[in-house]
Amino acid sequence: MRESRGFTLVELLVVIAIIGVLVALLLPAVQAAREAARRTQCVNNLKQIGLACHNYASTEGQFPTAGGAVNQFFDPEEATGPKYGYENAGWMYQVLPYLEEQNKYELRQGDGTGSKGFIDTGLVEYQVAAYACPTRQNRYGADGVDIYALGDYAGVMASHNDPGWSGFEWQNTTGPRSNEKDAVWTGILIKGGQVNINGPQVWKFGRVGFQRITDGSSNTILVAEKAAWSETYSISSSLIGKHPYWELYGYYIGADWPTMRQFGALTQGASSPLPEVRVKDDSESRIKNPVGKQFANLPDEQGFGSAHPGVFLAAFGDGSARVINNSADLLLLDSLGKRADGAVVSLEDI
Repeated sequence: MRESRGFTLVELLVVIAIIGVLVALLLPAVQAAREAARRTQCVNNLKQIGLACHNYASTEGQFPTAGGAVNQFFDPEEATGPKYGYENAGWMYQVLPYLEEQNKYELRQGDGTGSKGFIDTGLVEYQVAAYACPTRQNRYGADGVDIYALGDYAGVMASHNDPGWSGFEWQNTTGPRSNEKDAVWTGILIKGGQVNINGPQVWKFGRVGFQRITDGSSNTILVAEKAAWSETYSISSSLIGKHPYWELYGYYIGADWPTMRQFGALTQGASSPLPEVRVKDDSESRIKNPVGKQFANLPDEQGFGSAHPGVFLAAFGDGSARVINNSADLLLLDSLGKRADGAVVSLEDI
């Protein structure tokens, strides 16, 4: 009777080595397949957002606005509804009913007795699936007291290096900045208006309908993935009270960095050129201030970018979604963000 023979140690090591090589070869393919699926879902998110904005425009006759100044967000009277004849909450709040999120939309209807306006309604804590890139997953911010959901998409304003750029008033003061309406809010989603805090004077900026998108809705970016440093994806004990201030207070807020971004190209004719706002990959490092409360190089975070290697995604005014290279020319992207600059742009160049 023959005696059975097992594997020798050398043979076992060879088998283990072969398995290790196979795993090493298969793992990148599996990871690439997963990222491809996540990117496809992100494209679907943008298509949903584009369709929601279209349905809003069909109902209202115009696209949603970027909302009002940030400090209106904290007005208790605004928590129950618009106070000055235009919506103070941002475009992401305005289109919730068109994303089958009516229940979240109605959370705004507080009793107006709180001290922190919209935040008192609890609305800012709730995530909306269509607003979160699946590669980043759900992100939250915190200011040491309140927790608020973050969104991954933003509308487009003009570059700070464009001729005539005057900046924008992020809070209600005595009025809008000189030329703000025409030089800053040049995209499809524009600021709703401005209020004089010393009196009842109101400046309404209006809204954009299809007739004002003279460059063509298929040639104008509606919203795109915004820059977000991977180190600030989640709340940790080291980040409580050290929030990135440009994300306050999440995606329900009005016309400010959480919901509106820019392609900060260096433009000829700019009166005082500022740094370019490049498209940033989430993994690219940022410079943090020593105190850690905010980041020193704000242009890193006031633009667009994504967690998808080498590209970011954008929805256009016609509801289509496209993949755009991070290396695309900033002047071209800046032009694509404008509804009526008359520039001839080829989408093949992005």
